[in-house]
Amino acid sequence: MRRRMISTWFFVCACAAPSFAQDDAAATPGRAAAMLNWAETRMGAGVSAPDGLYPELGGFIAGSGISIGPGYRRHVFGDRMIVDASAAVAWRGSRMAQSQIEWPSLIGHRTSVGVDIKYHDFTGVDFFGVGADSRRSDRAPYRLAYIDVGGFATVRPTAWLSISGRAGSLERTAATVTPEPNYVHADVAIEADTRDVPGYPSSGGRYRFSGAAFHDRELSRSSFRRFEGEAAHYLPVSARSVVALRGRVDLSQTSVGQDVPFYLLPALGGRNSLRGYDDYRFRDRDAAMVNAELRTRLFGSLDGTIFYEAGSVAPSMRALAKGSLKTDYGAGLRIRARRHLLVRLDVARGSEGLQSVVSFTPSLGFAKRIAAPYVP
Repeated sequence: MRRRMISTWFFVCACAAPSFAQDDAAATPGRAAAMLNWAETRMGAGVSAPDGLYPELGGFIAGSGISIGPGYRRHVFGDRMIVDASAAVAWRGSRMAQSQIEWPSLIGHRTSVGVDIKYHDFTGVDFFGVGADSRRSDRAPYRLAYIDVGGFATVRPTAWLSISGRAGSLERTAATVTPEPNYVHADVAIEADTRDVPGYPSSGGRYRFSGAAFHDRELSRSSFRRFEGEAAHYLPVSARSVVALRGRVDLSQTSVGQDVPFYLLPALGGRNSLRGYDDYRFRDRDAAMVNAELRTRLFGSLDGTIFYEAGSVAPSMRALAKGSLKTDYGAGLRIRARRHLLVRLDVARGSEGLQSVVSFTPSLGFAKRIAAPYVP
């Protein structure tokens, strides 16, 4: 563990070196910031995203390791349609490929619709058992591979409010010992976003509620519904410091005779939830979590943070309210540009020891949802 933390520290320092020399008010960004600006521009979405090749750096779940691959985007018929395709391989063997066609500016530029196909092959995802009392020693890796074909739409009544939905068909492609369900699924979400800078906010907030339904179309034993509520708010307490607060609740519902596959159960643990525990450490039908973080600018492009987190999983809402909390606390460093995070290092202590996290996404950002598995 100590060796991992030392190597992580050197990695963060290497990323920081080009940026430390600049003052926050300087007009010219550091080399690392300039590189990320280029990558974010190439990977952008919608009409403003440029045509041509771009680096595919996402599409994987926590625990997959560093990933990279090629992507290509093309606007056709002016800006009325966008064709996008990409593929990538992760350090730990996971693979992904996707292709998408989107009409981004319909009905007064307030509506976008599209169709997509996604292939994911996630390897080495950890499963510790179900429940808050699962044992770390029972860790068992599993593989999940599938093809997801669907359509999506987003309506934006105002600049800060969006209503989105997606429907698709999820087909398992990896052989397993026991039959696993194939799904028809659909979800709808409403989201309000008032953050000043989405990539690295200092004020405002983001609030989201969604509902999803998964219908087991062949085995008729694993149909379920899931409801999620999530909120993050940022409060500037001085010219140099920001308090960030986040909460999340995930609830599952099934009819009589139905269950939720373990890889689609709400989970806690890892870089986006309880940082003092392994990725996907705790799973059950229902989950709740709160995070609090104080972020302070130290100098130049370097911020320091301290944080506290608590969460729990349980088989029902009543048990969730009465269940014991899993907690952790820790500190971290943030290397940032003006409008986005470059890299973060967090070290957290939970009841099972120390964990270190290196990530290129904000600590209290919402998870990027994929069809499966459940991603905290």
